Amino acid sequence: MNFFKKNILPFFNTVTIILGLLSFPIVSLFSAEVIEVPVNTDDANVKILAILNKINPDSFYEDPKTGGFIKKYQDKTFSPFDYKIYIGRMSQRSIESIIRVESSDRGQEKVWKQIIESEMLQNPPAEDLRKLEKKSHILSQGLNLLQPSMSVIYNSSSSPLYNFRDSFWAATAYLLTDLVLVGGAYAYVSNKAPRKSLWDNLLNRQGPPELIKGPDAGTLIGALAVTRLYRVFGSVQDTTAHNRLVELQYSFSF
Repeated sequence: MNFFKKNILPFFNTVTIILGLLSFPIVSLFSAEVIEVPVNTDDANVKILAILNKINPDSFYEDPKTGGFIKKYQDKTFSPFDYKIYIGRMSQRSIESIIRVESSDRGQEKVWKQIIESEMLQNPPAEDLRKLEKKSHILSQGLNLLQPSMSVIYNSSSSPLYNFRDSFWAATAYLLTDLVLVGGAYAYVSNKAPRKSLWDNLLNRQGPPELIKGPDAGTLIGALAVTRLYRVFGSVQDTTAHNRLVELQYSFSF
């Protein structure tokens, strides 16, 4: 029990703090996409519900905390998409509506904006629209085993769900977290590992086992596993969301 309190518990507390800080959507507090639609809020609500049920059925809910808007819809925990969609009036006297889209990823904000504009405003398609191609869950998870940042780069390439900033910061966060955790675990295991004495070296005796085969190898393996296990869920969500847009045959400008 003392070993757990002194070594294992602080390690997992550090992991929780690091992952929490790196995954906190700071940017989403300062950015959003806004769409003005020439319909009243009731009609806008009906159309938004139709869009959500088409793209993300049974994976969203109505949030009563609307922040001054009339309606607010948000993704559920295990939804592959990440969004908050608000519906309100342009002004007290206006019958037109305003729709605000927030997400922790700027790419997803722009995706939802383009979908809402195409469904509700029926604007002519942009000239630089790009068709999407399906991504592989197996490839994304395989890259995750090597390095989680490689999985992020794969999922973000040729996908409107990420822009360059989203991809860069996500990949950097995984890489730095991996370096901190694995580096810390390596230092901890190295300090505890037995070393060959002077006489052992002189007599050419076999020394203690390698760190990865030693009694504290679990600490190293655990450090490697943290970011990879965390990314498993992100990989599934990223790939599922992208492939859902492919199934619906959406094209995007990005």
